Amino acid sequence: MAIRSSPDPQRARPPVRRVLALDPGATCVRFLLAERDLGGVRILHTESIDLHREGMLGPEETRALVRTTLAKLDFPPVALVLPQHLSTSQIIDLPVVQENEVQKLVEEESHRLSGVTDSPIVYDFVRAGPAVRNRQRFWVTLCQEREIRERIQRLGIEQNLYEISTTANALIAAYRAAAPLSSRAILVHMGAQSTVVVIVLEGQGVFTTSFQMGGDFLTRSLARLCNCSDERAEALKREVNFFTGPEAQPGFPAVVDGWVAELKRQLNEWFAQNPGVASEGTSMELVASGGAFHQPGLLDYLKQAHMPFRLWPSGNRSDASSLPPGYEVAYGMALQALGHAAQPVSLLPAEYRLAWKKQALQRRLELVSAAMVLVCVLVFAAATWHQWSLLKRKEQLTDKVRAASAMVSENARLASQVYEQYETLRPVFKLQQNTLDTLRTLALLQQSRTNDAFWYVVLADQQSYFSQPAALATNRAAGRTNPPVTPFFSSDLLGPSTAQPSFAETQAASPGYIAELCIPGNAESARTLLSRLVTHLKDQSLFSKVDLLSDDLRRNMADPKVIVPDRHFVLELDFAETAFHTPLPRPDSSPSGDPSRPGPRRSARPPWSAPGNSR
Repeated sequence: MAIRSSPDPQRARPPVRRVLALDPGATCVRFLLAERDLGGVRILHTESIDLHREGMLGPEETRALVRTTLAKLDFPPVALVLPQHLSTSQIIDLPVVQENEVQKLVEEESHRLSGVTDSPIVYDFVRAGPAVRNRQRFWVTLCQEREIRERIQRLGIEQNLYEISTTANALIAAYRAAAPLSSRAILVHMGAQSTVVVIVLEGQGVFTTSFQMGGDFLTRSLARLCNCSDERAEALKREVNFFTGPEAQPGFPAVVDGWVAELKRQLNEWFAQNPGVASEGTSMELVASGGAFHQPGLLDYLKQAHMPFRLWPSGNRSDASSLPPGYEVAYGMALQALGHAAQPVSLLPAEYRLAWKKQALQRRLELVSAAMVLVCVLVFAAATWHQWSLLKRKEQLTDKVRAASAMVSENARLASQVYEQYETLRPVFKLQQNTLDTLRTLALLQQSRTNDAFWYVVLADQQSYFSQPAALATNRAAGRTNPPVTPFFSSDLLGPSTAQPSFAETQAASPGYIAELCIPGNAESARTLLSRLVTHLKDQSLFSKVDLLSDDLRRNMADPKVIVPDRHFVLELDFAETAFHTPLPRPDSSPSGDPSRPGPRRSARPPWSAPGNSR
């Protein structure tokens, strides 16, 4: 009788987040704990039990060690790897029929492949590629149910068993994760007692076999050649190169040749039955897995035997790159159990699958019950807290109203005090700002003078400049007449009658400077240089206005000896307004804009530094 392990085509079962892959070898038991992580699989823990070192433990001792490891890891779901020699995996061709008839045809093929046996057969299958020429292919794996149950009982994992698959299927899943772009490969896994061979085409398994020659075969042969114990031979095999060099063992290459001959025989038989694969012309890479391939010099010797093996690829993912040697099968088993295998094959008996579903359902019910109790407690606590908080809130609001009223009064008093203090200090800040602006103006004018051929004859602040009476203009250049002035008074100290500035001229004074300069040369070059100077000064944030002073506002303060007629220009430099020039609105009055004071504003105290030599 043949029983399919997963009768549901979708293989729907309760999902798990963590799983412990268990790979029980003949001399070593490996554990790999993994969990789902953002669409991938992350390795949490790896551990191995060396049965040689533990004294070749019996079934009871092995079961106790496994239970101890499960307890240490908080009893996660277990995914068991079944030795390949206990199962059969093969590609079968079936006619194109309805999906409900596929299982019946596969079951008949499973009967034929299993032969005559008194034990029920557990099998599973997956589709292997699309249908071609009215034929469809399936990858079928089967095993006697008695062998599966014996393995489960020997390890004592009945309560935690979640998944079972074979070494070959685990290797396929691990290789697809490590090398997703590789489509043709021969996977060779050398275990302790046997070697498993898997052929992968188009990323899917098409052939698998095993033969009873593994790492222990090489160890026993080396012990016989070196006349030492198996333990000593195993240690030497990991450290010494017995193929070349001073410690080469003449008879050891012949032992490896026997293993190579058996491997080639298995492969040649399959290629003889599938000549189309060999005739495609694309070579198939040989991928080695298992700790035995890490023996010094072994891979180099196999290359000489026309078997260019490469070690298991590390892949680009962090979980695969951190995989220790020898855990490839366990990692592939974890991938399948967590739902990351493209070709999953499960040999878990039906009652274990049903028991796991019931256990998962029970856990969900317990979780829902606990959540409902917690919700009720939270609702009761929230209602109680809400009533209490309303009372406290009422008291707090009353206290806040009183405190807010007191704070408003105090803030008004402090604001008025700060305002008075600021208005007291603002003239000082204004004078300090004017001093900084004066220093920057001097630096800018000095820089412009050093770069061009002209000179300044007068530099005066506007208040002083426009306060000069017109009668002092005794040095006006020839050919220019002063506007008429009206004598206001006479003084013995000042001498003759002195003309005072008009009201309009006094109002023209702004915070800033008047700069008079002479530019020699022809008129065109003088205009160009003057335009460049004005543009340069306008680009400075220091000034709000840079322009020529009109003739009616000029004062003749310069010595006529330093003036070039018709090349004498007067620039009006108005400082940009800052916050210190205008009083702040009182705190008890609403601020309003003043449209009568246009122009740029600067920060109250910009950091000052002397300008550079470049413009």
